[in-house]
Amino acid sequence: MDFCFYPKHEYACPHVSHCPHLGGAALGTLVLAASENGQYIDMLCGQLDAARKSVSRLVDENEQLKKQLEQAKLELKLERQNKFATNQQNQEETDAADDTSEQPRAPSDSDEPKKRGAPVGHPGWFRATPSEYDWAVDVEAPHRCPRCQGHVTAFDTLDPDDHLQEDIIDGVYCVVCYQHQPGRCDDCGAWVQQPGEGEILCSRIGPKLRSTAVYLRNVIGISYRKVSQAIEEMFEITFTPAALIGFETMLAEKAEPVVEDIAKKLSSSDGPVHADETYWTLNGSRAYYWVHGDEKYIHFQFDTSRAGQVSRNILGDDFTGTLVTDCYSGYFAHAAGAKQKCLSHLARRANDWQKLTEEGSLDFVFFEDIKQFVKRGCNFHRLRREGKLSDEEQAAEKAWLREELLRLETCDVSHEKAFTLQARLLRHHGEWLVFLDDPRVPPTNNLAERALRPLVVLRKITFGHRSSAGATRMAKIMTVGETARRHGHRASDIFFKLYTRPPNRVLRRLYAVA
Repeated sequence: MDFCFYPKHEYACPHVSHCPHLGGAALGTLVLAASENGQYIDMLCGQLDAARKSVSRLVDENEQLKKQLEQAKLELKLERQNKFATNQQNQEETDAADDTSEQPRAPSDSDEPKKRGAPVGHPGWFRATPSEYDWAVDVEAPHRCPRCQGHVTAFDTLDPDDHLQEDIIDGVYCVVCYQHQPGRCDDCGAWVQQPGEGEILCSRIGPKLRSTAVYLRNVIGISYRKVSQAIEEMFEITFTPAALIGFETMLAEKAEPVVEDIAKKLSSSDGPVHADETYWTLNGSRAYYWVHGDEKYIHFQFDTSRAGQVSRNILGDDFTGTLVTDCYSGYFAHAAGAKQKCLSHLARRANDWQKLTEEGSLDFVFFEDIKQFVKRGCNFHRLRREGKLSDEEQAAEKAWLREELLRLETCDVSHEKAFTLQARLLRHHGEWLVFLDDPRVPPTNNLAERALRPLVVLRKITFGHRSSAGATRMAKIMTVGETARRHGHRASDIFFKLYTRPPNRVLRRLYAVA
């Protein structure tokens, strides 16, 4: 509000211009300050009124959106119910709509929500028991109890226990009858058996068929349903996709010691170890597959985090080898004897950013020089491994690469992308030319890139996993399969050994060069 002030009033105070009660200030100054304060308060009140109107409008919109969301949820629920409803449910709804009586009724037990799953009376699927078998195999009772290691007494007077197992032998579907000699432990009193050659106890499907199905799924990259269809088409053996998940679970459990041993071998290596990661989809969320490996061993690790701690947990804090990676900052805190950054990533980035500059400009020439620098470095490593360079030629090429790196780090550039790439050269100055002094170290990270390629293809086919258990299983199976391939073995043969042999015997077979 504004305060009125008339200094020329007939009853005006003689001290209006220097009031002693105001410390000598003029009364007009006080009235002017009071008026300005009133205007400021009016402005604040106006802002509050506008904010209240805005909040009220947003609250109304929020309520409308809530109603629309509930309506959309209800419509989606009704659509799904109508789509997957059984004929009996549709008939019940029709009868209820025809009934015009609206008499209230007492609630009953039938009003409870229907349980999830197939409706009552839905036919299940069971594996038919073979009526005939191709041949029989006699299996003796074990000498020691597999539970308590006690002595086992065999009973020849009792009838043997027959176990029918379907499998693929020499590319042909066969049914084998394993006749187990009854045996009972003297200590724990349990009836025990030992598996015969190529047998999995209490299993209707043999290890060869399991190994083939797991290979098609995790190494070739075929979906669960198509694996079962392919096996049925080729060998006339039928099993459900859920059974294949059981095959993988059993194999992953048996492969656990092998996977741990491969990780220990990589962590204790003094040579180059390649590392990389790629994203994966886990139930609609982002997750990652990590790969670490060298020429002989490959280790896959599934994790929901992309932090560098995942890699450090695999290789350990006392890793003394050379870590070959891209420029991802997650490897910055990694302890290693040396670090080699991938030159291919550097050339790829220079090639992409060169398209943003004018041909013949200073930045265009800078990107072109980086590509030539990478090309000469890779050619030097290849020719040196082939023994086509003399000592003088190697010394000259090393000197040129080091001088060229220093020139690229200090030359004049003007484009934003050129500044970024030059800063990357400076940040990893001592990690670009490690391969010059160690012939074992390659200048690129192509080994890890190629190891991750099957995962990238499989991601486009299957769109990831629904559970972390399935992704972890695949990491273990791919670790064993890829390591077997690098030692010259067939992955399905190693899977077969895991199903039928102890892990220590499988390790000796896996690391033996074929």
